[in-house]
Amino acid sequence: MIFKKKIIYVILFIFLFPFKTIASDAHLPSAGFDCSDLNNKFEFLFDRSKDMDIPKVYRRINGKFLLIGNLLAEKQGAYVIWEDKYFFTTTDFAWTFDKVTSKLSSIVLSVGLGTEDLSKIPEPMTCMQKIFYY
Repeated sequence: MIFKKKIIYVILFIFLFPFKTIASDAHLPSAGFDCSDLNNKFEFLFDRSKDMDIPKVYRRINGKFLLIGNLLAEKQGAYVIWEDKYFFTTTDFAWTFDKVTSKLSSIVLSVGLGTEDLSKIPEPMTCMQKIFYY
């Protein structure tokens, strides 16, 4: 009889446990950067809530914010550098944001296999801080 009660409690716990606490989606902040030029538009979010030492960076891709990498370097009031593992698959690629001029530019850290077309890297563009509502 006690064994049956334990099984019932386990089953109830599994079905009544709040799914939000075990969800796989990352908690995203609502502040970030919106960067654009005539041909490109990029939107980035920085999540410092889980790990203050290694903030996660997200980029809007096909309408959703997807994890693209980590923040690599930052100097308060000067610049931010973060990796983008989604932009190229075999090339180590990073973005640089100049906080003084609000310009976004890119850096190729290593070419990897050298199979990707580096001409799709956008020219430096202007960015604005933005609050995203989603």
